[in-house]
Amino acid sequence: MTFKSKMMAVLTMLVFFAMASSSFAQVSLTLIPDPSAGEIQTNNNAQTASPGVSGAGILVSGSLIANSPLTTTTLRITYPSPITSSPSSFTAGGGIAASIPAQDPIRIEGATGVFTGIGVPTLNTTNSRIEITLPGFPGGNNQSGSFRLVGVRIDANGKTGAQTVSASLDSSANNYILTTTSATIINSIGPGIGSMTIGARAGGTNNATATIFTNRSIPDTAASIIITEGFASAFRTATQSSNSGAAVTNGTNIRLTFNGVPAGVTLTLSANAGTATATTGVTLSSTSITQSANTTTVTFSGGNAPSLNNVDSVELQITVAANTTAAVTSAGSISVTATLAPIGDALNNTVAGATGLPTAANGYPTFVQADVGPVTVVNIVPASTTLLIPLAEKVGVFDTGISIANTTADPFGSTGGGAIAAAGTLRFDFFPSTATGAGTACFLQTSATSRPGVGIASDGTVPAGATYLALLSQLLPLSNCAAGDFFGYIFVTANFLNAHGQATISDFRTYSLATNVLVLPPPSASPRGNPSGSVENLSF
Repeated sequence: MTFKSKMMAVLTMLVFFAMASSSFAQVSLTLIPDPSAGEIQTNNNAQTASPGVSGAGILVSGSLIANSPLTTTTLRITYPSPITSSPSSFTAGGGIAASIPAQDPIRIEGATGVFTGIGVPTLNTTNSRIEITLPGFPGGNNQSGSFRLVGVRIDANGKTGAQTVSASLDSSANNYILTTTSATIINSIGPGIGSMTIGARAGGTNNATATIFTNRSIPDTAASIIITEGFASAFRTATQSSNSGAAVTNGTNIRLTFNGVPAGVTLTLSANAGTATATTGVTLSSTSITQSANTTTVTFSGGNAPSLNNVDSVELQITVAANTTAAVTSAGSISVTATLAPIGDALNNTVAGATGLPTAANGYPTFVQADVGPVTVVNIVPASTTLLIPLAEKVGVFDTGISIANTTADPFGSTGGGAIAAAGTLRFDFFPSTATGAGTACFLQTSATSRPGVGIASDGTVPAGATYLALLSQLLPLSNCAAGDFFGYIFVTANFLNAHGQATISDFRTYSLATNVLVLPPPSASPRGNPSGSVENLSF
């Protein structure tokens, strides 16, 4: 080989290596997320990293492959829905907007090595994208490095399942290579409130549903409900709703709205919360509910934060009171609905020259209203007494004498716990039997024109302090029952409280049999179909 040919070969190899040096990637980029285990589907500002962990976010790791120049490059991370937080310096509508949230803005933390001194990320609202300028080193780079992208929130409304980001480099990249093009930032999205029912937490007192009678007396003053979170990390304090260690404006608050509260009725509330093994601190914005002030907000306190790993529940105990003019003269109910709060918008589109801007107008985070319920906590039931005569007969010479005493007149007085004196009509519901089974039910309602027996006023009511007496043979002809003999049972509805009765079957000569008259709790408040609800007894 001649000298000339040798020189040409060497020159060719030098050109090849020079070209290879400029085309080989020198820093390999990997995105390592720290995803949130679960986010609330109505949260306008869902976290995209582990809640309550300071500095949690997407770790960007750059591994050095070879020492070479680096060209300034933009790393673009695109999110699956509008970004509802912003960097500390954010240009919007021609000016610099305040960081949102102020306590936990979008930022770069822990930048090392090749990324030391990296600048503030840019929010691209049009493309739901964070843009990060990666540094250039024209003279050559010999370092690896890493940084964390922290504080990015997204609008989770309408989202379900896992959420991912996509990553890319702009067209000027030639010495950075991106090995990760997607990453999971939220593992799942679901309801914040899983359920709200009558009940209590383990170890608490289940007071079921309270009852008010339409004469303003309250036979059952207590109720209780239990609100259970939709997944283990749904309920959060304001600090757990941050990745900076500083509390943001709101946590996962629960707004309770009580509907149907009559004038003159007050509900007094108390709350406790926690998991099956630990107690959680909660506060109520108001412990007194009235017709004009019918909402309260449950807030989780930082001193005893809810668990992010176990399902929490909130127990609400309710005590009912009514004044002497309370508007409870008609049957009805009081119910409650729950939604996460505060309610607000994800974005502010009112700024001139800009759209899709984050907002913290109602605090941070905010939620889309999604009511759970209603759940009935108080039944307003007619002031009546339900009596059951298990056996009554009008067969041949045998008849049944029935007495109903209106004991709302008593010697105890209003200050001594006495009843409220009230007159009321009677309704008899007859359930006859036949030789082969049940007959056809029928009834009698006392009125001014239908008032057999004695002890009944001209308007068909039994006055307070009076005892109504009638024979079954007197009642049946005025009812819609079929003519003929009767044996079976009778329900008596006395439209006053504290009614008591007696029934006696007799041939009026040598034989008589007293049949017990049972007193039932109001079926509307204590359903007979619930084995633990209605208890028939003699001493009610």
